[in-house]
Amino acid sequence: MKERTAPDEAGDEKAVFSGSVQKSVRDELEYLVLALLLKRPRCGTDIIKTIHGKFGLLLSPGTIYPLLHDLERRGLVQHEPSGKVKRYRPVRGMEEKIRGLLQDRINAKRMILSFLQNGE
Repeated sequence: MKERTAPDEAGDEKAVFSGSVQKSVRDELEYLVLALLLKRPRCGTDIIKTIHGKFGLLLSPGTIYPLLHDLERRGLVQHEPSGKVKRYRPVRGMEEKIRGLLQDRINAKRMILSFLQNGE
């Protein structure tokens, strides 16, 4: 019988941190996608790869495409056919509204972070 050893504390911390980052990415996914689309038009696969490369979270198409369709339904983004893929971009004239949504989210997160750091 193989003896079990205590878990590596550094490994546990890394796993907790990684899980925390991935949960945050999922919670902020709409805003992350909007921020990416402000930079340049992207297809769903490109969004998945970018988020995976940056945060280590591999999202499924079943997560990204419904979000893109919802953003499209809400009039924030639109798709443009590009060969066999759809590239999504902000609707013309909605860029400032999207920037405002992102800034509001940043401000809210700053308030929360300040509370976490200071307890007040």
